[in-house]
Amino acid sequence: MKMKKLCFLLLSPLVLLTLLTGCQVQLEKTQEPKTLRVLAFNQKGFNQLYGNFFLATHPNYSLEVISIYENLTPGKNMTDTIEELIAKESIDVLSIPMDSYSVLQKKGKLLSLDEMITKDRFDLASYSPAVIDFLRDEQGKIHGLAATFTGDALFYNKDIFDQYRISYPRDFMTWDEVFELAHKFPNLADDQTPQFGFYHKKTANPFMMALTIGESSGLSVYGNGKFTLNSPSWEKVFEEVTSCFKSRVCYDPNQAESTQSLKLEDLQKESYPFLSGHIAMAVADSSLYRILDEKDREFGWGVTTLPVSAEHPDMGNGMEMNDIFTIPSSNQETEGAWEFIKYVSGNDYARLLPQINTVDLPARVSENQEESIQAFYKLERASNTLINELRELPPEVLAKIDEISPRYMAEIMSDQRTVQESLQLMEEELQLALKSVSE
Repeated sequence: MKMKKLCFLLLSPLVLLTLLTGCQVQLEKTQEPKTLRVLAFNQKGFNQLYGNFFLATHPNYSLEVISIYENLTPGKNMTDTIEELIAKESIDVLSIPMDSYSVLQKKGKLLSLDEMITKDRFDLASYSPAVIDFLRDEQGKIHGLAATFTGDALFYNKDIFDQYRISYPRDFMTWDEVFELAHKFPNLADDQTPQFGFYHKKTANPFMMALTIGESSGLSVYGNGKFTLNSPSWEKVFEEVTSCFKSRVCYDPNQAESTQSLKLEDLQKESYPFLSGHIAMAVADSSLYRILDEKDREFGWGVTTLPVSAEHPDMGNGMEMNDIFTIPSSNQETEGAWEFIKYVSGNDYARLLPQINTVDLPARVSENQEESIQAFYKLERASNTLINELRELPPEVLAKIDEISPRYMAEIMSDQRTVQESLQLMEEELQLALKSVSE
């Protein structure tokens, strides 16, 4: 009875760590001390976001954090550094970005968590479907979990839509529908201010913008030693992108003047042109949502899911996870590592996230989630094929892509070449470059 009374009293809103530690301290006093060696990008950042909260609720644990950043060397791949540190430092827990997770998972360097998830009946139902889909391998096994992510969505300016009496965008619109909608808006507003129908976070590089849109539509750039740009599907994507720029429907940040102001608001508008109020629709990540949501804006706004393809209506891309928690397959003692992952990926920690991390989105869907944020959780799959395909290419071929893509895109924009001709020539040049390196 005394224990119950003590636990009840500690539920009063005093100090956050008191709430976290109250009843658990007495329950864990008799447990053996345990030390976990954690590999994370930065010790201070890791402890502020995760480590301190875990220690507050698990007083018999201590953490030794090995910094990836302090071990990086110029020109060396981060994933290679992570792999070396795993072998050298007897790591218990990893906190790694999604690109490294993909590579190490395919190499068999990460432990499957499925048995532990099943044994502890760990809740996966409230997770973002796209997050879980990414974390599973081709056999459906999960090798890591994450507490947060950033995702892409389609933002729209309600005032501009209302002005021209055009219906607002809706969830699961196709890319074709979005480009068609973007062309409905005049280039100039009533006060002769330049106005744009569409902005994409990759518009500074139209070639990468096209590749990103194609990726979210299920298209492949490279595979089995062959480039696949010269196809009707890619031609359609590049036609829509280049037409958008040629008609000045797409906002081009390369044509905008760089701000000399150091004011936060001006810097935000340069990073997120949608904030200027002169763009009807914009594909951007959830960081823009946080900025829009933090204070009243001069214009009304809304957000829908990232556009999709008719062939893959449940799939998008643009998702990022900087901290995926996983266990090296070489780890023989996994109990403590799983205890840590279970906590930072669980419901208790998720309830604290709004106070801990105001930038990223919680990987778990909250019961009282605002309607406007739900667009980031509705797609069930997130494609990550582009970076996986480019990773297979030698540095010389990647350099060739950077060299020739601006030239061919400029020729399309100026009507010197057709899209089909440019894609064919580009594919031929890249295939020759790959052959040259292979020989």
